[in-house]
Amino acid sequence: MSFRHTIAALCAAGAVLAPLAAGAAGDAAYPARPITFIVPFPAGGVIDATARMLAEKLQVQLKTPVLVDNRPGAGGTIGTALAARAAPDGYTFLIGDAATQIYSPAIFKNVKYDPVKSFAPIGQISYGPLVVLVGQRNPAKSIAELMEEIKAGGEKIDYASNGNGSTPHLATEMFKQVTGFKSTHIPFNGGPAAMTALGAGDVAYSINHIPLAMSIIATSRVKPVATTGAKRSPVFPDLPTLGEIGVKGYDAYSWIGLFAPADLPAALQQRMSAELRTALQDPELQKKMAAQGDEALYRNPDELRRYVAAESARWVPLIHSTGIALN
Repeated sequence: MSFRHTIAALCAAGAVLAPLAAGAAGDAAYPARPITFIVPFPAGGVIDATARMLAEKLQVQLKTPVLVDNRPGAGGTIGTALAARAAPDGYTFLIGDAATQIYSPAIFKNVKYDPVKSFAPIGQISYGPLVVLVGQRNPAKSIAELMEEIKAGGEKIDYASNGNGSTPHLATEMFKQVTGFKSTHIPFNGGPAAMTALGAGDVAYSINHIPLAMSIIATSRVKPVATTGAKRSPVFPDLPTLGEIGVKGYDAYSWIGLFAPADLPAALQQRMSAELRTALQDPELQKKMAAQGDEALYRNPDELRRYVAAESARWVPLIHSTGIALN
């Protein structure tokens, strides 16, 4: 090989290796600017609170600001679609849940993302059971009494949810399906409105998020009578689960996960998953989540993917069987 050919070959090799070296240097420097968590729900809700707790912890670990950007609307699909369109560079993530990854894509028409193909799972953050609540004006003092009331009253008995397609809506529809009971759905614009109506006696009962319910329970305007998990909630250790009182084959949880736009490089997916796992091992963060009725629960990307698939197999047929559909 001539000297000129050798120089040309070296230059060509350098041109190929330069971007690789730059990429490696970029990974080593990550993160080089603030990270954004898109929360597709309003500020002040359960998912928002969890996102802010996690952001506070991760920005210490990563030594860069972690910002929370609330983009609510259409059952979480607006903010989720925005996250799906973001650059897969490790600087934009979605704080998602069952609504964004399972319910809303099955309920809303023309959703602008695919819950599986549009995202790379990073890891699960938390989960927790729901709580069955009755209003102060409701004479039922236990889950057994509430179930007798629903059985006798049928569609005359109404329940509050946080909106069509919300976790409380579908958890109650599953409860009705398993028990064979009838009752009428009254959707509200968010959890606080549902709790206000329940406390005022405008509806008979609600199956809702523990963190949302805790403040109104403290006012004695609503009564908790059961929880929906496979085991008793540490927040309400004296309350039976629905399984304990004979509602077999039923459990319902709220859960939250961290997702990135699809095509996120594998190295960044692994890095952020490891950072999430470390954050969730922090006793202070675990304590904060427990105080709002949730348990810090890490699942790695593959485990989260399998969990979402299993939950989809449970809830999507329910959605189709009940005919829930929104524009």
